[in-house]
Amino acid sequence: MKGADENRTPHPTPHPDLVLRARIQLLLHDQWLEGEKGLRVYRTLFAVNPRAYAYHLTRVLLDLSSNRRLANLPQARRALLNEAVDAASHIPTDAPWYQTRYEQFAHGALTRLDQEG
Repeated sequence: MKGADENRTPHPTPHPDLVLRARIQLLLHDQWLEGEKGLRVYRTLFAVNPRAYAYHLTRVLLDLSSNRRLANLPQARRALLNEAVDAASHIPTDAPWYQTRYEQFAHGALTRLDQEG
């Protein structure tokens, strides 16, 4: 939900130590974090600043949902995709075009999952 809800905090604010740890991880790697490490970091930072980290969290969630380890776990994939849809709804409308498309990607992946099973 964009607009008035854009500034709301979607989840409880994490402990400041967790936020600091997440920021340090970003500084140490100086690149995209992927997998479960990326999920932890971007979830934490998204809770503090959804506008800045919505795209990052959405991208990691989409990547994880397509992981072959989850091929036979449709409920786990669905949970990740639902979270991706929620996170993508916080991507600002003035973000670069490729970022604003991630909400469509997340909805499309969720639709394909529903059609498969």
